[in-house]
Amino acid sequence: MVFQVRDGAGRVLMHSYGASAEPLTIKLAQGFSEEAGWRVYTEPAVSGTVFVQVAELDTRRNEETFEAATGFLAPMVILIPLSAVIAWLVLARSLRPIATLRGQISARHGDNLAPIHTGELPSELAAIAKSVNSLMQRLSIALDAEKEFTTNAAHELRTPIAGALAQTERLIAETTDEAAGKRPRQIKAALTELAGLSEKLMQLARADAGIAVAGKTADIMAVASLVVADFEQHNQYKGRLCLETPANGKAYAAIDTDALAIVLRNLIENALRHGAEGAHVVVRIGDGSLSVINDGLVVSAPSGLVKRFERGATRAEGSGLGLAIVNKILQQIDATLVLNSPATGRRDGFEATIRFPVV
Repeated sequence: MVFQVRDGAGRVLMHSYGASAEPLTIKLAQGFSEEAGWRVYTEPAVSGTVFVQVAELDTRRNEETFEAATGFLAPMVILIPLSAVIAWLVLARSLRPIATLRGQISARHGDNLAPIHTGELPSELAAIAKSVNSLMQRLSIALDAEKEFTTNAAHELRTPIAGALAQTERLIAETTDEAAGKRPRQIKAALTELAGLSEKLMQLARADAGIAVAGKTADIMAVASLVVADFEQHNQYKGRLCLETPANGKAYAAIDTDALAIVLRNLIENALRHGAEGAHVVVRIGDGSLSVINDGLVVSAPSGLVKRFERGATRAEGSGLGLAIVNKILQQIDATLVLNSPATGRRDGFEATIRFPVV
């Protein structure tokens, strides 16, 4: 900055080093003014007989403004991202207990009602966790009572049903009159259906108890071969099953062998019972998958058939529990059951595909 001291007539009486000897402005008026690239401030003194003018080049002012802005913005460019990172870390640390509690609640289901650990949770969240634990305890008691009733009922029914069937068959054998033997045969059919329902209830109880046991490994091909061979022993199913195996001849799944046999038996039984009469049923083993495909009418909304006692539009006998048992077992090992109708690549039929998790 430079200055000039001028008299009332405008003559320069004194000026600073670097200032011009010529007047900075033509007029002498108090205040700011712009002239010849200078920003000038004029202040009168000694009753208006002397004027002091202080001036700065516009270019210098712009440089200083830019330097001030740069000096302010440069730290902000660094501090804003750093503040954001710090705020994110603080929030993440603060919200971690909430995420932990949410994850533990999400992991609870019908097969896992273990209490949520509250030791590492803040007092506010610990109160919520205790309430959830209390709810799960009551739910566990109700589920256990239901499972126990189903298991006991199915188990207790097996013996009297078997005895009644034996007596009915003996009655049929001893009856020589065709008309008199009609009613015992009807009783036998009803008892056979009841025995099938009892067996399904037993399987359902085992599924609810966690028969799948994730961690075990089953040979899919070996189990499928045994189940198919068992069905082939019945005259009504002989020659109707077609087992397709992978090219490498190997297929394994992380599931208990008995559980896999129950799953496969239910799928094949459904395919044989509800498919077209006398049509073939394909049991196809793929890489990490197992499919059972039959011919027959298209089933609308097949995904809803996994509900208990849910049956499609069919005249075939059944309890409506087969797919529910299959789905329950597969849920325990994080496998998925996909139902398609019509079957893949066909205009009709029904296809049930299991996708096993990677072993």
